[in-house]
Formats: sequence, C-alpha cells, structure tokens
Amino acid sequence: MRGQENGPTIRSRLRRALKAALRPRGDGTVIEECRRCGTTLESTLAHCPACGCRDTAEYRIQ
Repeated sequence: MRGQENGPTIRSRLRRALKAALRPRGDGTVIEECRRCGTTLESTLAHCPACGCRDTAEYRIQ
C-alpha cells in the first residue's frame, strides 16, 4: 500500500514539471496554418506551399 501513498506526490511533481515545460513565455505562442489543407505555415509566407491557398488561420495559445 505504500505505493499508493506516494501516488499523488509523484503525480503532483509530474504535473508541475509538465506545466513548467509547456508554459509559454512572453505573450504566448501563435500558430498559423492553411485553412484548406492544415499545413503549419511560417508567418512570413503569403500562401501555403503545399496547396497554394492564401487563406490562413491564426491560433493564439496563452
């Protein structure tokens, strides 16, 4: 039963480590992707290199 006592402690440490590793720095992360095919785009591109579409979606992750 001793393993069960340590369970929440290990989970808490793991959760804190994951939050620290995945936490965005600064204003967050911006992901741009093609609305037609879903290809992730560089912000400097005017069109999708995979399908040529000029319509992009922008997602801001805080």
